[in-house]
Amino acid sequence: MFNNSIWLKGIKTKANKKVTQDLETDILIVGGGITGLTTAYFLKNKKVILIDKDKIGYGKTAFSTGKITYLQDNLLKGNKEKENLYLQSQIEAINIIKNIVIENNIKCDYESNLSFLYATNKKERKKIKKIEKILLRNNISYKVKENNNLYNSIYSIKVDDTAVINPVKYMLELKNILAKEIDIYENSIATDYEFIENRFKVKVNNNYITSKILIVATHYPFSMSLGLVPFKTHIEKSFLAAMNVDKNKKFNAISQNGNHSIRFYTKSQDDYMVYCSVSNRLSKNIDNEKLVKNLLWEIKSRFNNKVKYIWSNTDIMSSDSIPLSGRLNKNLYIATGYSTWGLTNGTISAKVISDLIIGLDNKYTSLLDPNRMSNIVNLIVNNMKIAKTYILSKTIKEYSFYKRNVNVYIENGIRYGKYIDDKNVEHIVYNKCPHMKCNLIFNFMDKTWDCPCHASRFDIDGNVISAPANYSIKVEKK
Repeated sequence: MFNNSIWLKGIKTKANKKVTQDLETDILIVGGGITGLTTAYFLKNKKVILIDKDKIGYGKTAFSTGKITYLQDNLLKGNKEKENLYLQSQIEAINIIKNIVIENNIKCDYESNLSFLYATNKKERKKIKKIEKILLRNNISYKVKENNNLYNSIYSIKVDDTAVINPVKYMLELKNILAKEIDIYENSIATDYEFIENRFKVKVNNNYITSKILIVATHYPFSMSLGLVPFKTHIEKSFLAAMNVDKNKKFNAISQNGNHSIRFYTKSQDDYMVYCSVSNRLSKNIDNEKLVKNLLWEIKSRFNNKVKYIWSNTDIMSSDSIPLSGRLNKNLYIATGYSTWGLTNGTISAKVISDLIIGLDNKYTSLLDPNRMSNIVNLIVNNMKIAKTYILSKTIKEYSFYKRNVNVYIENGIRYGKYIDDKNVEHIVYNKCPHMKCNLIFNFMDKTWDCPCHASRFDIDGNVISAPANYSIKVEKK
């Protein structure tokens, strides 16, 4: 069983140059994922620098399902205007991706697909009936099926104008197209910024990039001051697996409660089902080995197929399940909070931001506005839960699932984490996240130190591998 995303298997790329000196540009895009690349695509005739902290194509989008659909589990938004606009934004995003693929002859295993949204109980069925009203208001045709054999479904609806892709291939092809038009730097991490004399000065690899416009398109903004995102969102973690099947069935599906997501993929003449199981708050996903065992048991009992790939992903969930994307102030833009639908929300966020910069009207600007007033009740509840997670991270020294080769201890008032590898070598790190000072938890599945508050991750030697943290937790050897 391969412990990584199916989309990354067999992918080999050369990294672009990294930032090694001070630079100047008109537009700086921080983040080379789906949003950063698509924004750059729309702005490629301008003076643009795009940077990514790793190699492009290896970020959060690489760990998604690769589904491009508007028939989502979270279409209910509380009022008709938001529901209509959100649905229309997802359809526009699908068309944008399709047009980019066709116009540039992008080889990304793009495949037109049927999409199902299904219910396994009466409560979910009632919500799907409400979603049907949204579809009807927007003149979208769909089909209904009662009591079908779709994974214990008692009711489902189906549309036929959606798609699936290999998200890594899509991003790498976009990168190659853009490399001829703009300056791209990889292995270049932004750690801080300041605004001086109407220009942004962003610290990157201990150098500075100066820019008139700053677009922060990272999965999680690299600075607390960028939209106060930690207080407007929470993070969920899910586990995914790819298993061999007899046939690519050319459809994708998700349960109305969002607990089960399915799609199919053909790779080197082998057919796979990509299956995503229960998504929970990050604080509930701390014993990764146990959760993986549960997923494997679920797959065996439901499908009896052999799992070939397994991986995890984290998603930033906004309080109203709508992205926080657009203009923060005059020349500062962010894009985040995609609530598990990164391909469509990342694409429409890129369109909104690029239109704002160019000066074009976009009907989704207010919908995605990162300065908007969100659901107050959800915000309060969310921040109470985050505070609880923070407190627990401070009070629990070691978790019950820790093994003998992991130890957390305090020495001279400093909290350390120690991991002993298979060769009996000790790896010692500071056991505190640089982002907001939550204490870290050891992940036995990936051999990483993970933050239970905002999903920063560090390798066994303390090198940062996942934002929002920008600094390592390495203990320098004396």
